[in-house]
Amino acid sequence: MRKQRYAGLSILTLLWGCSTTVDLVAPEAREKLVVYAILRTDKDTQYVRVGRLFVTREDAAAYAARTDLSVSAQVTLSDGQTTWTATPETVLKSPSQPFYPVQIIYRLTLRPIPRRIYTLTVRVPDDTTLNVTATTVVPSPPYIAKPESTILLANQPAYPSIDLTKKYVIQFYPQANLQLPSLAGGYELSFSFQYGEIRGSDTLWKVLRIGPRRLAPGGTAIQTYTLQEKELLTTAYANLNNPNARYVYDNSRLSTSWTLYITALDTALYNYLRVNDPATTDFTTVKPEYTNIRGGLGVFGAAALAYRHFRIDSCSEYLLRLNDAPPPSTPCSLE
Repeated sequence: MRKQRYAGLSILTLLWGCSTTVDLVAPEAREKLVVYAILRTDKDTQYVRVGRLFVTREDAAAYAARTDLSVSAQVTLSDGQTTWTATPETVLKSPSQPFYPVQIIYRLTLRPIPRRIYTLTVRVPDDTTLNVTATTVVPSPPYIAKPESTILLANQPAYPSIDLTKKYVIQFYPQANLQLPSLAGGYELSFSFQYGEIRGSDTLWKVLRIGPRRLAPGGTAIQTYTLQEKELLTTAYANLNNPNARYVYDNSRLSTSWTLYITALDTALYNYLRVNDPATTDFTTVKPEYTNIRGGLGVFGAAALAYRHFRIDSCSEYLLRLNDAPPPSTPCSLE
């Protein structure tokens, strides 16, 4: 779970009824656990979010705004050799969201091992019907062949340079050991760019994240993705758009300002993201409820990340107004 980016989650079910003769709230309906967890091979700490699905006769959003949907549970993780017991932590949700402001998450201290099977168990001691389990197989990190790890620049090691105005082919293998079968259900491609925005005498350092773009699996052979000309450049340009600011970044030979990420997703996580992707559905589509949580809802998946740092060419620097770069000697345009 990226830094982030991960706050507490409430799962809501909204039931609407028009008939005065049909009760749409089934009398046998009962609560279910909703569990979300993604094991990451690049992290030493893993998190599990546990909530509950509810049925209410009133407005669901209003109910969730004042109701604590957290669950007091026992959360364990096992790889068949070792069992880890999670520690509950209380976290504040984003102030902008309208639901109950706090949630309990469960912390596990371990770094998952690729190709190993992990089983997650969540039990509620006060209610034996609220017990769920799920299993995932951790994929191996991809091996990125292009861009290369380093090149020689003036007989000194340097990260490779990418001309963002032209097409560029990214290549990777499912894993370094090609003798083993691939365990990834699919991949995600993303980028990050660290830069500073200078306003007067202040410099505000930011990270621009681009993506992810989901890539389908392609067996054990080398995988390729073509970055179209100016695809990454125009996205970055749209975000570095303050005409009153100066933009700077580290453009040294071994700068980590620009990074390419390729993340292998296990089958459960890949299917969950694909089913819930708005790009694959429309207003007339009935979205299936995908879950690998036995006895509940949600997803328990795994992700293995690989990355490469790279530099950008002088034309891209100039077009992005980075480091007050002068115009290059050859024609250079966003058009």
